[in-house]
Amino acid sequence: MGTETDLGGDVESPRPAIARASDAELLAGCRNGDPDAWDELVSRYERLVFSVALRNGLSREDACDVTQTTFVFLLESLVGLREDEKLASWLMTVSRRQAWRVRRSNDRQLELAEPTERSNDLDGWERVVAVHQALHETGMPCRELLTYLYFDPTAPSYAEVARRMGRSIGTIGPMRARCLQRLRTALGEDGPHL
Repeated sequence: MGTETDLGGDVESPRPAIARASDAELLAGCRNGDPDAWDELVSRYERLVFSVALRNGLSREDACDVTQTTFVFLLESLVGLREDEKLASWLMTVSRRQAWRVRRSNDRQLELAEPTERSNDLDGWERVVAVHQALHETGMPCRELLTYLYFDPTAPSYAEVARRMGRSIGTIGPMRARCLQRLRTALGEDGPHL
């Protein structure tokens, strides 16, 4: 190979061939257990994933966690990835979703830490009741999907939601958009904003 020398077997670092490899080639290497391909893939995209998490309102510490989680998710998804050439978009999407989950979790923790004055707020309860009724008006499978995505305390991924509902992962996003529109319609123009 072009990276090894005959004088003592030293290996140049980083390997130029790996650095020039396409995303598809690196993913193929990862699927075959090549640690250099994985290292190059992480090196190539970790700043992008980190910056997406930061731009979505996370602290540097939370953005680091989201970056790690995103690459763990990539590792777990290597076999199921369908469009290797769209890896950057896939990573950005996963990073945004993970950032959203972290922000939502942080917001919940802040709400729990705040005084309970608002628990007696009649407007707040009216909003909860209105959303609950509108959710039932959307019917199945929208009610099921929206419950998984927004009310399930385990915050399942799109892949998990798709598995639970017996659907392909690619249908969850468009279905979510349609179901949210149904929910807005059920709430009416004067209903509370989501």
